Amino acid sequence: MNPPDPLFSFNNWIFILGSGITKRPLNNLLHMALPSLSLSLSLFFGSLLCGLIAGIIAGMFGVGGGIIVVPVLLLLFHLNEIHPDIIMQLAVGTSLATIIITNLSATWNHHRRQSVQWHTAGHYTPGCLLGAWLGSKLATLMSGSLLILLFGLFEIYVGLKMIRSSTPTTTTPTPLPKWLTSTIGIGIGGLSALFGIGGGTLSVPALTLLSGLPMTRAVGTSSAIGIPLAVAGTLGFIQAGWQVNTLPPDAVGFVLPTAFFGIATGSLLTTPLGVRLAHAMDPAKLKKGFGFFLLIVGIKLLLK
Repeated sequence: MNPPDPLFSFNNWIFILGSGITKRPLNNLLHMALPSLSLSLSLFFGSLLCGLIAGIIAGMFGVGGGIIVVPVLLLLFHLNEIHPDIIMQLAVGTSLATIIITNLSATWNHHRRQSVQWHTAGHYTPGCLLGAWLGSKLATLMSGSLLILLFGLFEIYVGLKMIRSSTPTTTTPTPLPKWLTSTIGIGIGGLSALFGIGGGTLSVPALTLLSGLPMTRAVGTSSAIGIPLAVAGTLGFIQAGWQVNTLPPDAVGFVLPTAFFGIATGSLLTTPLGVRLAHAMDPAKLKKGFGFFLLIVGIKLLLK
C-alpha cells in the first residue's frame, strides 16, 4: 500500500505504525480510511479557527466575515486537494452559507442594543436578493482563476479604503427613494454573492454616507441586510453546483458541510464579543489594522 499524502504527518505515523504491527486486511482498510478521517478533521478544525476570527470581525464591522473566510477556505481546500477548477466557487458558496449564521447572531446582538434600523434594512433587501441571485449565477460561469484574481483585487481595494478612511461624519438620517435603495441593493447583493462576502464592506459606507446612520447603527443594519443576501446567494450556489461531478462526495452543490459547520460554530462563539467591542471602543485603529491585513491577503492571492 502506498503511504498517505506526506503533507499530513499524522497519517504518515499511522501508516508506519500500522505497517509494522500487522498486514491483516482489516488493518489495511483502517489505513485507507484514516487519511480521509484526518483530512476531514483538519478541515473542520481549520474552519473552526477561521470562524472564531470571522465572528469577531463580523460583530465589529458588520461585514459577515466572508472577506476572511474565503481566503482561508481557499487554503484549506487546496491542502485537501479539491479540484482547482471549482475551488473558488466552493469557497464562495460555503462562505455565503456561513454568513447566514454569522449575521443572524450579529443582528440579534445588535438588535438587543437597539442598533438595527429595520425599515432601512427592508428598503435595501429586495435589491440585495435580486443582486445576490444574479451574482451567484455569474460566479459559476467564470473560471476559478479569474474569480481568485478579481477577489484579490477586491481585497486590495477594500484594504486601501479601510487604511485611508476614518470613521465617517454622520448626519441626520435621510430617507432615500425606494428605487434608489433597490438599485444600490442590486449592486451590493451582486458583488457580495460574486465574492462570498456579507455585503458590509459595501452596505456600511452606503448606510453612513447616503442614509446618514451612525457607525454602530450602520453596522447593525448591515448585518440584518446580509441575512437575506446570504440566503439568496447560497441557494444560487447550491443550485449551480448540483450537477458538478468534480465536487467532493459530501458537498451540497457549491457548499461543503464540513467547513460550514466548523466556521458556523466558531462564529457563533465570538460574534457577541465583536458586537460588544463595536459598542465599547472606537474602531478606527482596528479598522486600519484590518485594512493592512486585507492588503497583504490580496497581494498574496495575486502572486499565487
